[in-house]
Amino acid sequence: MSLQLFQKPVVEKFVKFTSTTAGRDKSYRGVQFFARFLVWYLSRKGYDKEIIQRFNLLKNTLGSSRKLFRVGKFVEHLQNASKALNNTEGFAKFSTFGRQICYSIYLFLDSLSWINSTGAYKFNQIKRINETSARFWFIGIIFSISNGIYKLNQNKHRHDHFEKVSRSKLAEKDEHTNIRAETAKLKSERRALIRQMTIDFLDITIPATVLGYIKWEDGIIGLAGVISSILGAQPQWKKL
Repeated sequence: MSLQLFQKPVVEKFVKFTSTTAGRDKSYRGVQFFARFLVWYLSRKGYDKEIIQRFNLLKNTLGSSRKLFRVGKFVEHLQNASKALNNTEGFAKFSTFGRQICYSIYLFLDSLSWINSTGAYKFNQIKRINETSARFWFIGIIFSISNGIYKLNQNKHRHDHFEKVSRSKLAEKDEHTNIRAETAKLKSERRALIRQMTIDFLDITIPATVLGYIKWEDGIIGLAGVISSILGAQPQWKKL
């Protein structure tokens, strides 16, 4: 009977989700930031130091594992930056290119940080490397938020245009059908943009804290990371 539990659709879906690199990273990220929250919460409540140390070790181990997953990923962002120059126009080109370049530098420096943490090679300027990595992550998210605002504005203009046409008595029946399809598509696009911007606003608190721009406690950052991890995982989960 107990083995039948593992044949449940939700379990099969979870297995498929975690069988992908992105799925595992989102899962590890969520647990990592939840552990960060627990370390903060248990410390404030005066729990046994050994228990706190276990969660702290879990947080650090998952963080190191995720850095390993990302080694070499900076090349992918360089490719995306190159594509942005050819496939986008105007402000979208600028913001997308800026985001991809910043993420590429952030991930490259993040890989150096992982190498340092393994002891394979010790960098004398590791503190500066980590701060520079966080700075490019922060700037990359700013570009992402700017791109989201720009696309939301474009989305609104297109939606208003179709709404205006649909209210026109001169519009043909087939045209109304096409307008409904386009409007539904724009609403779906808008939801995706709002989701991504929410993730960006939550995630930007992490490098902002590292850089000293804000003074939020670890528990708040931990919860922000958990929520952004769940939001980031939902689209992929729904596809399965």
